[in-house]
Amino acid sequence: MLGMLLDTSAQVSKNIRIVNDNIVRINSIVKFKLNPAAGKENIFLIDKDKKKYPVQFLKDGYACAIMTLNAGEVKSFKTISERKSASKAEILLTEDEAKFTVNGKQVIGLQTGKKELPAEIEPVFRRGGYIFPVLSPSGLSVADDYPLNHKHHHGIWAAWTKTEFEGRKPDFWNMGDKTGTVLLEGIKNSESGTVFASLESRNIYYDLSISPNKKVLNEDWEIKVYNISNIERPYYVFDLELKQNLADTSVLKLPEYLYGGLGFRGNGAWNGESKTNFLSSEGKDRTNGHASNSRWIHIGGEIGGKLTGITILSHPDNFRSPQPMRIHPSEPFFCYAPSQAGPFEINRAKTYIARYRFIVYDGKPDIEFNNNLWSDYANNLTIN
Repeated sequence: MLGMLLDTSAQVSKNIRIVNDNIVRINSIVKFKLNPAAGKENIFLIDKDKKKYPVQFLKDGYACAIMTLNAGEVKSFKTISERKSASKAEILLTEDEAKFTVNGKQVIGLQTGKKELPAEIEPVFRRGGYIFPVLSPSGLSVADDYPLNHKHHHGIWAAWTKTEFEGRKPDFWNMGDKTGTVLLEGIKNSESGTVFASLESRNIYYDLSISPNKKVLNEDWEIKVYNISNIERPYYVFDLELKQNLADTSVLKLPEYLYGGLGFRGNGAWNGESKTNFLSSEGKDRTNGHASNSRWIHIGGEIGGKLTGITILSHPDNFRSPQPMRIHPSEPFFCYAPSQAGPFEINRAKTYIARYRFIVYDGKPDIEFNNNLWSDYANNLTIN
């Protein structure tokens, strides 16, 4: 147990004591038990220095707050409620996009697949259920969508490439082959709040190599964007958890292959061997990082003369963690590809789950900063 909680009935001025372990936690999402009887009021933790931390309730019976803690630090809080509204992470839902904002500035969007395609993009490449845009604190777009040299690449997305299903070989990644596709079925359970904004959505993997087309996988996404603010070096943080279950009784076989899994496509300005900078947790770059394994990867470059980028943290509970990587030799493309390490399958006995955290900031990558953020993500501080 990482800490202890004392007398938390969610009434004003009840005490909470948080004991950190030996991890430096920077803007950590700390979970603790708190009775949600206070309803929709604005609940805060307040420390001895009168600093207030907004609280938001989770579905699992916990509440959470964002705070920075030194290794071994002990902090005591009281809970208070106020009528005055705090700053929020919010979601705006339209037919084309679910737009996530923090304090009024867009961070990411979830594309539904409903917007009009560019003239150069054939209808076969249409898909939804992926994250785009992905914006830095200065408003730079670190991701691309429907790039002409890889029309099936989309910001942050997921798909499997080389597969076997009922004797057929649908490719859910290379949609131009017309054997497989991934489409958004719908969005549900969106929430805005003082700590995070979240939504749940479902993607369907379709086998197009048989008529009528057949559902193969149900893929459920949960996205959370956190209200990280008032910091010296601004950055955005959001989480993705995806769960895949078979939509049929047959097994989906995934042979060993170069790529397939979680993909990221960087800004078009980063096209070219020298235009994208890759840095992994193991110190690898574009020249030696492909097919290596990493806990996190930073991908960045210049846009309009300004340096920006994204760091992707892979959770240690992910299948075959630390997962192997696909790093493209000349394009701004990256993929966490567990199938590089050998064949596996998705069957009805077990849900395939993958979790990633994304950090977007302007300027150069900071190795110590990224290591601290990964350690915090991998060892979430939960007070029981």
